[in-house]
Amino acid sequence: MKIILNPVLILLLFLTSCSEPKSEFSEGQLPDSTLITIRDGFDTRVADLFNDQKGKTLDETFRVNWNESLAHSYPRTTYAAVQFWLNENIDSANIALQEYGQYFIDKPDENRMNVGWHTEMALRLIEMYGSKGRKSPGLLKPEAEKKIMEGIWTNVKGGMGQDPEQINTMTVNYTKESETWYINSSENLHAQSFTTKWNFALLAKDMPDFKDRKYNDGHNASWHYEKWTEYLKMYFTERAKKGLFIEMMSRDYNHKTLKGMFNIYDFSHDPELKRKAGNYLDLYFAYWGEEQLKGVSGGGKSRLYQDQSPGTSEYGYLFFGMGEKPRFETTIISAMTTSYRPPLVVYDIVCDLKGRGIYEVRQRAMGLAEPGHNSPPVYHLRTDYGGIVRYSYCTPDFIIGTSMFEARPDTDWVMISSQNQSRGVIFADNTEAGILPQCEKIKNNRLYNSMWSVQEKGTQISQKLHTSRGAGRTMVWFSAEGLHNPIEDGGWIFTETKGAFAALKVVDGAYSWEEETGQTKGKWLVCENEYSPLILEVDQKSNYKSFEAFREKVLGNQLSFQNNILKYTGIYGDKFAFYANYSKSPEINGETVNYAPEKVYDSPFLQSDWNTGIVNIRKGTRNKVLDFN
Repeated sequence: MKIILNPVLILLLFLTSCSEPKSEFSEGQLPDSTLITIRDGFDTRVADLFNDQKGKTLDETFRVNWNESLAHSYPRTTYAAVQFWLNENIDSANIALQEYGQYFIDKPDENRMNVGWHTEMALRLIEMYGSKGRKSPGLLKPEAEKKIMEGIWTNVKGGMGQDPEQINTMTVNYTKESETWYINSSENLHAQSFTTKWNFALLAKDMPDFKDRKYNDGHNASWHYEKWTEYLKMYFTERAKKGLFIEMMSRDYNHKTLKGMFNIYDFSHDPELKRKAGNYLDLYFAYWGEEQLKGVSGGGKSRLYQDQSPGTSEYGYLFFGMGEKPRFETTIISAMTTSYRPPLVVYDIVCDLKGRGIYEVRQRAMGLAEPGHNSPPVYHLRTDYGGIVRYSYCTPDFIIGTSMFEARPDTDWVMISSQNQSRGVIFADNTEAGILPQCEKIKNNRLYNSMWSVQEKGTQISQKLHTSRGAGRTMVWFSAEGLHNPIEDGGWIFTETKGAFAALKVVDGAYSWEEETGQTKGKWLVCENEYSPLILEVDQKSNYKSFEAFREKVLGNQLSFQNNILKYTGIYGDKFAFYANYSKSPEINGETVNYAPEKVYDSPFLQSDWNTGIVNIRKGTRNKVLDFN
């Protein structure tokens, strides 16, 4: 059946922020016209964000106060980007950028690790507004352009965030696929570093003042451009083959990893590199899109400093009109000004929440370290066996997910993978609604290798690891937003949302409640026995006649806990054996969890065999094959 939408209906669908799709679609997909309207709304959303900055002085522009170099750089790059975009206050924008460059000329070693958080934006301004700019050439004056390049040169000539001699050697050796899994500082800082070095070399190799300069390793910009281009092609391919992120589904850090990739897509002169950068961005938005509800990502995550109030994705708002309007700052301007747009199949996956239906997501992720290389300054990841399976059970009403892996010593995992992991359930009714098992962070808001889990469908079992580091009490977050006040019945805690029922069981020992005293509303369940397993059950309300029927179903489940072995049959009928003495990996329906499945991406919408570099994105009759080879 062919469906014709009138303009009023198209506008209505768009204004619902694409998270409440209507039923006017066939073959399990939204109409092209609806998706195109959402896609083309990108320009309006960006224009509104820029117009909100109209009339603001440099002193009124957003800044951070926790870091000297960022406090200097953020407002100057942001202010200049706004003025050039609006074509206003051009002279003051150029002065701001001269001050930006001069700061690093005067203080070449100042906070070098954080330089990449703004350099991709400064280089983008040259690409768009410099003497050979692609948007409005000449708005950025030659003296400001040169100051930017001189300031960034102080960092790229030796390395950002690492010992200069070490980084020079590594740059020369970055010609092997395995070495794209050698990570400097952290995944996002590493990406910010090499995308800056690539873009700087791309510009410098054709600039009279820079093309003949020798880096500390004796090579010029043309040589570095060729090496970083080769490295980037391998980097994109390896992420498609073995798993996209080490900092798994970490909204803030994933955005920081991606922002320089928009520069590669927009400014690369190499068609193959541009194609692979576009494929990488397509893969990211499909990866994120299938595990999000109204702009909030679900599933197993790492490197989250707090997950009680996760916030919606800035990129989700920009590209899909979904979630809250983001704060205007330099780290999102590359995405705001890119020419990249996801394909319609990705828009359909992201926006058609109800049409996605009920499905499972399994993804392999990298995390195991080569012996002796699990901590900074340089992580080395094992490329034969990542050791992690991200699993999510997704419905229109909730997403429950975790990362499954063996109970290993914390030194087996790179710290950027095992740090501040998150698991549990988020709900569609409210962007802050969630139930999240975790451990208390007892030092510097960081903990490592804190819990292990097993999950099938909406049944999840978690436990604190005896090999954790920096982990305190075992706790479970119950949000006040979106959840009914929990009730206790038969040793279980029950709650509900508009569309789902949930239950939690502390298997061994008592528990108590603590109210959250901060800005986030909710309360913590605190386990008396910090090593007690936790069982979380979630299901759609539509599967039950009443809340009482759900409670009866949960209370009737078979459960035994003897000799530190939990035997449990969940509400979906799956049988679990969970070894709380860490002697064996968990079993589901008699089978030990497979931490190395054949597919690296496995869901109805995202499919790829491990280590092939061929990724299939599909929904309904829409399909796109990403070939990274």
